[in-house]
Amino acid sequence: MEASTEAAEAQQWAGFKDFYQSTQPTRIIAGRDLIASAGFEFMKEGAARVLIVTDEVIRATGLIDKVEAGLTDGGLEVGGVFDQVPQDSATDVVERCAEYAKEVGADSFIAVGGGSVIDTAKAAVLIFTHGGTVREHEGFYLMPRAGDGMGRPEDIAPLAVIPTTAGTGSEVSMAAVVKDHEEKVKVEIADFPLFPRLAILDPASTRTLPPAIAAATGMDAMTHAIEGHTCTDWSPHLSANVLQALRLLRDNLERAVTDGPNDEEARGNMLIAAALAINLNLGSVHAMSHPCGAHYGVPHGVANSINLPHVVRYNCAGGTPIANRFREVADIFDVESGGADEAVGDAIATHLTELSGRMGLPTRLSEAGVPEEGIPTLVDGALGDGTTLLNPREVSEEAYTELYRAAL
Repeated sequence: MEASTEAAEAQQWAGFKDFYQSTQPTRIIAGRDLIASAGFEFMKEGAARVLIVTDEVIRATGLIDKVEAGLTDGGLEVGGVFDQVPQDSATDVVERCAEYAKEVGADSFIAVGGGSVIDTAKAAVLIFTHGGTVREHEGFYLMPRAGDGMGRPEDIAPLAVIPTTAGTGSEVSMAAVVKDHEEKVKVEIADFPLFPRLAILDPASTRTLPPAIAAATGMDAMTHAIEGHTCTDWSPHLSANVLQALRLLRDNLERAVTDGPNDEEARGNMLIAAALAINLNLGSVHAMSHPCGAHYGVPHGVANSINLPHVVRYNCAGGTPIANRFREVADIFDVESGGADEAVGDAIATHLTELSGRMGLPTRLSEAGVPEEGIPTLVDGALGDGTTLLNPREVSEEAYTELYRAAL
């Protein structure tokens, strides 16, 4: 590598960047007993008659009754409850939700659930406001805008979120991902209006979270944080958030899994960690995990937890400037950060695999239902995923094949 190329590479990973943007418009309130004030807070964002979006499992816990009480005590009307969101939500569910909101005369939405519920509500708010189908709105920064499409994006109906898992971070992101089951693809929509107007982080909402889901969603947040700090689109603002998220994950994730119902502090800190970690600047872990979910139904957090160690090893072997980004991650985990670049990757990867194993998560894709003959299909999906473009080290078809084989 010539000296000028080396200098440019070092600048990419440590210097003043030529361009980045940071936007965090969601108003976050975090603390205890905040569900009771949901109506008071959501009224400030323009809500009057609210549709609650959730799933049958969450509704059965009694949490929705508390949310309804909080909304009405604050002076809002509850137009209805849409509780038909499946674990892996779908485009047709989104469209039914939007139609139901119109039938009940809602003017706003509140999502109470995990990533599937939140992303369903986001996409439903978009269709409720602008019409059309999910596939017609697919893409990044394509929502209706003023100025012949070059100006400020048009507002959508108010959306508030009460997350019941600590991992996806969708409650403070501008992206929604839902599955087209017929095409077997994950449909991604992202634009600034999809940022929820309000996120309520109350540890009471995660008290009944099963340990396996707490572990999987926690590893989703872990992946967001590590990829955010090490991808080509890292930024000082993003790194400030995700490195703090990693500290919170280090100190609280296993506690939240092993003693979640009794450890309110750990659950509260995990909600904050997830909100800090979420970002759209990701990499090949997500590129590999999306087709695992689309084709074989592997839960997103589980796929991330399996693929993450292998991608970390691969990326750390991509040169010292990249490995130095991972050294900052290694220092937070208190694992070996000196020595050869490959040794840093091995140390972090071993730590992550052992963590997943202690929490009872599968550590191989084959354990999650992915067959060896599915690798070519998965590789095609990973190569076509937009997050591949932000991975710190270029990944070829052959490299993805080897990564999937290692993870299998």
